Amino acid sequence: MTSSTEDRPRLAIAAERGRALRSVPAQATPGQITELRAETQIAALRVTDWPAYGSTPWLQLHPTDPRTYAAVLEAAEQYRRLDVDPDLPAAEWYTAVFGDARATAARIVAATRQIRTMREIRDARARPTSAHQLKATPGWPPIAVPGQPGRYLVHGQENCA
Repeated sequence: MTSSTEDRPRLAIAAERGRALRSVPAQATPGQITELRAETQIAALRVTDWPAYGSTPWLQLHPTDPRTYAAVLEAAEQYRRLDVDPDLPAAEWYTAVFGDARATAARIVAATRQIRTMREIRDARARPTSAHQLKATPGWPPIAVPGQPGRYLVHGQENCA
């Protein structure tokens, strides 16, 4: 269901240890404190294996399954680590995380621009249009003329009943 603990952040390893947070070292940075809190939350859930956040197996979990929360914590911790990493250029990180999201968004915007707005639809309906001229087509059955019972249009001739 998930990859091995080698590819996972330390949260998976901490969950296997099941340690609880008793105290925070005085010299701990905010990032380290956040990581300790995530580790204790994972340990409290008593899960050691969960699908990756946003994956199909994760979406198929029941909302109350503790593995859903574990995956969310893991994803948040991965985001926090990448976001504060001074060595990783922001453009590379966003490309790695969001992939071609900008191209997808551009396609969606282009598609929505082709959809008529409610105002355009109302304006089109309000414009008077000329009556449709009935014309019989070869190979099709006769057309009943509206408002004239018994009168039909047949390709090449007009029949009256």
